[in-house]
Amino acid sequence: MPLPVHLILRVAACLSAVTLAAGCSSSDAQAREALSDYQTATAANDLISARKALLKLVHAKDDVPDYWVELGKLQVSMGSYNDAYYAFTRAYELDRSNVDILHAVTELALRSGDITLAQSHARELEVISPGDPWVKLTNGWAAFTESHFDQAMAAADSILANSPFDPAGTVLKARALLSLNRQDEAMDLLNKQMQAQPMDMSSRQLLAKIYVQQNNWGKAVDVAKPLIRANPVDQESALLLIEAALRSGNIAVARQASLRVLAPNAEPTTISSVLDLWANYWPSTQRIQDARALASKAAGRDQRLAYAAFLSRAGSPADAIAISAPAAGLPVSAQNAEANAVLADAWSRSGNTEAAKSRFDAVIAFDPGNATALRGRAELELRTGKAAAAIMDAQKLTTVLPNSSRDRLLLARCYSAVGNKAWSDRTLWSAFQAIPADENIYAALQLTRKGNSEATRDLQEEFDRQRNAKIFRGFL
Repeated sequence: MPLPVHLILRVAACLSAVTLAAGCSSSDAQAREALSDYQTATAANDLISARKALLKLVHAKDDVPDYWVELGKLQVSMGSYNDAYYAFTRAYELDRSNVDILHAVTELALRSGDITLAQSHARELEVISPGDPWVKLTNGWAAFTESHFDQAMAAADSILANSPFDPAGTVLKARALLSLNRQDEAMDLLNKQMQAQPMDMSSRQLLAKIYVQQNNWGKAVDVAKPLIRANPVDQESALLLIEAALRSGNIAVARQASLRVLAPNAEPTTISSVLDLWANYWPSTQRIQDARALASKAAGRDQRLAYAAFLSRAGSPADAIAISAPAAGLPVSAQNAEANAVLADAWSRSGNTEAAKSRFDAVIAFDPGNATALRGRAELELRTGKAAAAIMDAQKLTTVLPNSSRDRLLLARCYSAVGNKAWSDRTLWSAFQAIPADENIYAALQLTRKGNSEATRDLQEEFDRQRNAKIFRGFL
């Protein structure tokens, strides 16, 4: 999504004024270079590079609110709401009379689900902008969090009386209706909003999430597709669309959305998030071909290693070896540790267990917290009958990545391998509490309650509660 040209010009004018007033300095030179990179990136519609340029710009000139506002807007457009909140908060610290910035920090606090913080900002907003609708909206969400859903709906109706298709008011009313178990009315409200305001992305996101809650993946695809067209770099919406498309069997849409996200310079964490969906919901060998092609176009080593790790896991360790080997080597160093770990895992899956174990040992000796090496060595030990050693590595792994369901499940498997069912069950239950609404952990726990209808029902109810809380996290 290209940024409005007038905003870019305003940033350029601001920088020029600062440079003229302060004279030439190293920070001015860095800022000019960053601005040039920013303009180039926005002209090419490359928001990832634009974000990097703006980060350089605020680093060079961190006392100019306009720069932080631009960064905040860009972070919002990319779905990075926590980062956006930080940027807008910094802008507000520099310009406390700016109502638009205060609107932004209030909205982002609501998006994150932090009602106390939102109320604090709303009180400031009421002082500098009496009667501002965001104050009423925040009060409505405060009532919502206290389960006063009728009051929340009354606040929404008050907003909608003055602006019948206000996006924020519509979402508040729909959420209140959902909480009152009036789902049909909520969906009717949102569908009418889509007809009147097809570009209301907040209402569209909420409607898509309702379909996800219902496991109506086809409908979720239909509603989510415009979200990606409007904002191709919104990671949350992109992942929702990819998962819904894969689970509905619409592979063409899933591939198209995936390839749009998996740009050559995509963040490695973004790449891994998409590939995890491929691993879980797309068994076709096409995923191997796509990952191989994407790895060949990746901009950097870390991106290539993300694809290599997936290829190894998905049944093509030879590709993983070809990708990771050029970046791996001995002695292990900070620069090549991850490449060595990925290479060792590929060797392990290829049957070259002796070389794999030696390389895993070398990586862990250098970096005891390398998750790829700990996971790979634990899985190798498990395959070769050394379950006690696997437990030790898997325990370390879950302390390094406590929110990884894949690794919690690995630890449970390790306990099962030594016949310690009590600790396996305990590990699964702990994971269920620590990583809410994870389907793989839930499925594993279901097996432990097989034959106990009451325990199975209780587990189902708790999972449904967790899933609803996750799907509808935040407010806007």
